[in-house]
Amino acid sequence: MKGAYAPKDAEREALVVKYLPLVKNIAFSIKKHLPPNVDVRDLIGHGIIGLMKALDNLDAQKNPESYLKIRIRGAIYDYLRSLDFGSRKVREKEKKIKEALRVLSSKLGREPTDEEIAQYLGEKVENLHSDLNKISVSYLLSLEDLFSEERRGYEETIRAKQVDVEEEIIKKDLLERVREAVEKLSDREKLVIQLIFYEELPLKEVAKILNCSVSRVSQIKGEAIEKLRKMLKEY
Repeated sequence: MKGAYAPKDAEREALVVKYLPLVKNIAFSIKKHLPPNVDVRDLIGHGIIGLMKALDNLDAQKNPESYLKIRIRGAIYDYLRSLDFGSRKVREKEKKIKEALRVLSSKLGREPTDEEIAQYLGEKVENLHSDLNKISVSYLLSLEDLFSEERRGYEETIRAKQVDVEEEIIKKDLLERVREAVEKLSDREKLVIQLIFYEELPLKEVAKILNCSVSRVSQIKGEAIEKLRKMLKEY
């Protein structure tokens, strides 16, 4: 028998069916932050693969859903990394958008609209938004990488025999570090992080709430995540 809990084929199939809604919820939640060309069905498929692999080490007596969430999200993020959102091309485009924001803000005396930024870059607004989503994902993956070590430790704790106290300590410690880091952000950065990661709103919806361009929201999000990444590394 492999792992703490290795269901037979029939039990395994029943567990996949049981936790399929969890896979779908996670996939659709992540999809909100992705470009339109990323098919949510692919996310679900890779999430199911992560789920099936996780079943080999699942212990039904030790908070199985928390463990499965880690493995499902990890499998989906591994798939997104394979799409190369952090490529040199994406980074170069990010620099061009930031430069357009700087130049147009200085010239206009206000934050430019997405239409003005797209016109400055000589492209369609739809293409600009697609690039902004790719940039957004690259920062999301960067932050996910930072948490990967913590999650591996948390994963091992969930599978450990003495799980209850240790699990709570790890969860509270990680949450407290994140809270402390978020509190050091500016009010606008906090709001963007809140709306995107906790309310799970897409960039366009956040832009409407803040009454600014999607480009500006993407810039704020990127700067906030970079600050969080640096602060959490220092702990």
